[in-house]
Amino acid sequence: MRALLLILLAAAPANAFLFGGASDRRAAALLTEMRAAYAKGDCQTVTQGSEVFLREKPPAGLREEAYVYVGGCYERSGLTDKAISLYKLAIGLYPDNALFAGRLAAIYNAAGFSANAVPLFLKVLTLRSDDIEASLGLARAYAALGFYGRAKEYYSRAVILQDFSDAAVLREYSACMLKKRDWDEALYIAAKGAALAPRSAYWRFTRARVWAGRGDYYKALPELEAAINLEPSRPLRLERALYLLMGGLPRRAIEAAEPELAADPKDPLASIVKGMALYRLGEKAAAEPYFMAARAGGQFTAKVAGAFLGGEKDTGGDACKK
Repeated sequence: MRALLLILLAAAPANAFLFGGASDRRAAALLTEMRAAYAKGDCQTVTQGSEVFLREKPPAGLREEAYVYVGGCYERSGLTDKAISLYKLAIGLYPDNALFAGRLAAIYNAAGFSANAVPLFLKVLTLRSDDIEASLGLARAYAALGFYGRAKEYYSRAVILQDFSDAAVLREYSACMLKKRDWDEALYIAAKGAALAPRSAYWRFTRARVWAGRGDYYKALPELEAAINLEPSRPLRLERALYLLMGGLPRRAIEAAEPELAADPKDPLASIVKGMALYRLGEKAAAEPYFMAARAGGQFTAKVAGAFLGGEKDTGGDACKK
């Protein structure tokens, strides 16, 4: 937004509109005050000044700049409905100004109306193909709608424009690629992220998820263990226990789950891991209490535990993959 604002101001300086009469000169002076107040974060002066400013019936170019400040202040003040109305008006009046479409799209995205945001971001990119914020916004909108292939196109564009320098965006992109099951792209982005932050556990965790997604738990385990060494956490240790189970190492899975159960005997994931590991070892009676405990967990663990308690045949790793 700031970059677009600078372009707008450079293209339409206030003194360019002083060709009019006294009213235009008063409007230009008021706009100068609004500009200074906006730069200082004084939105009360901006909004109050805008009422007087508009009564002067200023030229279109002056109104265009004023709408930037007023819309920005509505957003800063949490007056979202007013910001939306103003940006819709401004888009109709100034269709070649990408800022208004971009701000309205960002509001829709933040509010969860991603379908409304998509055409606005596309409009911005039609006007400014190298706009990073619009590319990111469009990627996020498509990802929220579940269109991961389209999201990939715009995440890719954004990270290239950023020269792969924003770790937070790389994280978003990699998470989207994991959901898409685009393992090659996830690995590629993980390598870029690791180059930025080699001591971050996230990128080792991402590689672990890729190998697990491909069903290669022997490659996933050392990546996950490296992530645990960098940033120990209970969720990572529980995922390691699950990988051991899925990799056909039930005794090691039990060893990994037991410390987590000692810390929280009702943990549903630790319970389901130990229960299934015991079941694989043929200890069905010993497994039953752990399946009972897992039933109290989320939908995934409850469904798996219910299947085993209902007497289904041992599905081993396949039950975990549902």
